[in-house]
Amino acid sequence: MRITTYVCIAFLLSAIVPATAQVGIGTTSPKSILDINASSKESPSSTDGILIPRVDDFPATDPGKDQDGMMVFLTTAVGTYDKGFYYWDNTQLRWINLGAEEWKDGINPSGSDYIYATQARLSGTDVVITDDGRIGFGTDDPVERFEFRGPGDNDFQITSANTNPPNYILYNTGGTLDMPDLLATDQEVGSLVVKTHDGSSVQEVGGFRFYMDGTPTGTSLPTRFTISNTPSGQKSQVERLIIRQNGNTGLSESNPTATLHIRSGAAAAQSAPLKFTSGTNLTTPEAGAVEYDGTHLYFTAATSRKILLKGLTATATLDFPNIAVNGSAELTVTVPGATTGSSCNCAPNASVEAGLFWNCYISAANTVTIRVANNRAAAVNPASKSWKVTVVE
Repeated sequence: MRITTYVCIAFLLSAIVPATAQVGIGTTSPKSILDINASSKESPSSTDGILIPRVDDFPATDPGKDQDGMMVFLTTAVGTYDKGFYYWDNTQLRWINLGAEEWKDGINPSGSDYIYATQARLSGTDVVITDDGRIGFGTDDPVERFEFRGPGDNDFQITSANTNPPNYILYNTGGTLDMPDLLATDQEVGSLVVKTHDGSSVQEVGGFRFYMDGTPTGTSLPTRFTISNTPSGQKSQVERLIIRQNGNTGLSESNPTATLHIRSGAAAAQSAPLKFTSGTNLTTPEAGAVEYDGTHLYFTAATSRKILLKGLTATATLDFPNIAVNGSAELTVTVPGATTGSSCNCAPNASVEAGLFWNCYISAANTVTIRVANNRAAAVNPASKSWKVTVVE
C-alpha cells in the first residue's frame, strides 16, 4: 500500500514541469502533453486503456466553471440519462452525453453530405439530415424533402391531447416563402399521392388532389377536389371523383353539370351508371328515399311509398287478316317481363288503312294481344307492318 502511494506521489510530482513539457507513458518520445502507448498495437491486453472516473449518479451539487469539460462515466441509467460518458458544460449548466446519441458527418451512396444519428443507426434505423435540407427516416439517401422508409410498419400518427384536433396542412404559397401570392388559374394546391413499383420503376397510381377551380382573386379562392386511381391493364391514373367549386360532384365525369353527375353506361358487364343491390325496405317510409327489394324499385313521396313504373317494349311485324264490316282481328306480340293487369299501349310504325282503330291488353305472362277493329262500311285487309308495344307496370 505504501509503495503504491509513493509511486502515485512520484508521478504527480513529475507532472509539475514547465508548460512545454511532454509526458510519455509507454514511450520515450511523447507527441503531446500526455502520450500513452498500448502494450501492443497489434495485440493489446485487456487492461490497455484509460479509466475515466466511474459514478453511479451525478453529484448532488452541480460542478462550476472550473470543472467546465470535466468527464465522468455514468455506470447506470439515471432518470433520462442513459449509461455512458458525460462531460460538464458550464455554459448550459448540464451534463452532456458523449457516444451513440451524437450526430456525426457522413456521405451517402449518392455522394450527398449529411449528418446522422449514431444511436439510431446502431439500432438499425438511419436518421439523417442532408446538407441541402432533406430529412430521411430509415434511409440515408432521401429522395423527397421528408422521407420515411422501412421494411415494415411505417404508420404516421399525429396525436392531440386537447380540444384542438391534429391537422395535416398543405400550404402552397403561390409565390415565395417571403412573398406569397395568388396561385395561377387551375393550379394544383396540394396532394396526397400514392406510388408503387411496376418491376422496373416507381409509378404514381393514385391520390387525393386539390386544385384552384378557375382563376383565384383576392376575394375568391375557388377549389376543385379529385380522387384518382389506376384501372386494370393500365399504369396511368384516372380521376374518379371530382367535386367542383359549386358543389357539383362527378363520378368519372370530369366536368359535372349537376349536383351528382354519373358517367354513361357501356355494354360491358359491370359498367352500368347506377345499380341497386336488393335489400329490405324501410319499416317506416322516408320522404325522398329510393329502395329496391329485388323485385320492385320504390320511391317515397311525402309518406307514401310507390312502385316506380317499369316500362317494357317490343316490336313485331304483324299481318292481320281481312276484317269484315264492324268486325275485328287479334294478333299477339311477345314482351318478356309483361304481367297480366299491367297497362300497355301500341301503335303501328307506318300509316294504317282508313276506318281501322286498335287497342291492346296483356292476355298472359310475356304476351300482349293487339286488337284491330274495322269501322268502315266495307271489309278491309290491313297491310303487313311493324308494330311497337310498350308495357308499363
